[in-house]
Amino acid sequence: MLNTLSFKKSLRSILLLSAAAISGNVAAADFFSTEPPTRTFDFGARLGVNSSNQTFNKHAFPAWNVNSWGTGMEAGFVADLNIRDYLTIQPGIFYESRSGNYAYSQYFYNNDGEKSDFTQLGHYRSFNFNIPLMVSLRFNLSDNLRWLAEAGPYIQWRFHDTGNGKIQVIAPQSSPSAPVDVRSSESNNFDFGLKIGTGFTLNERYSILVHYMAGAKKVWKTPLAGGHNKAWLFTVGYTL
Repeated sequence: MLNTLSFKKSLRSILLLSAAAISGNVAAADFFSTEPPTRTFDFGARLGVNSSNQTFNKHAFPAWNVNSWGTGMEAGFVADLNIRDYLTIQPGIFYESRSGNYAYSQYFYNNDGEKSDFTQLGHYRSFNFNIPLMVSLRFNLSDNLRWLAEAGPYIQWRFHDTGNGKIQVIAPQSSPSAPVDVRSSESNNFDFGLKIGTGFTLNERYSILVHYMAGAKKVWKTPLAGGHNKAWLFTVGYTL
């Protein structure tokens, strides 16, 4: 009898201790923690690659309209302003290169009144600075692993490019006998848009991230006035 009571007491003590340990571990890794941050300010570096494109709608060049996804690189720094354990405001500055190929073709009427194609092929590589301002939500998957979901606006300035910085556009002809008016359309150096992404951090130091950037400003100036920048970014990071 005494042995049975002792066994029951021991089992109860073990169960209580196990429950306390489990609850302590769960509290330490709350999925959504509203606690104050352990650090108010962090500084980190990012390095990665991108795949980008400049797209027109299908009506811009009705005969032929192809834009390829090119590759480039990303390098920059971010500052984490930690508001709560789950919430961070993250400004950053990045240097990037982007590239791509295009093939455009328009219909026009030649001097004989016959319908012809005006086709142009080109390659470009641009070098840019972009400044995002992200709202970053952090969720604890375990004590050392966190899932990030981020979104925010960005501005981008192109300071240099190589390849074809202009494309040729045929102005609409009033009639088949009207003269052909070929105009040059230059690209914009400035863009802004939305950046969204997700990723993981390990030990609050190492991160792996993927983002999508959608430009809101038209790539090309008048007379064409069209196209939008878009890019996928794949980066790794280290927080100091």
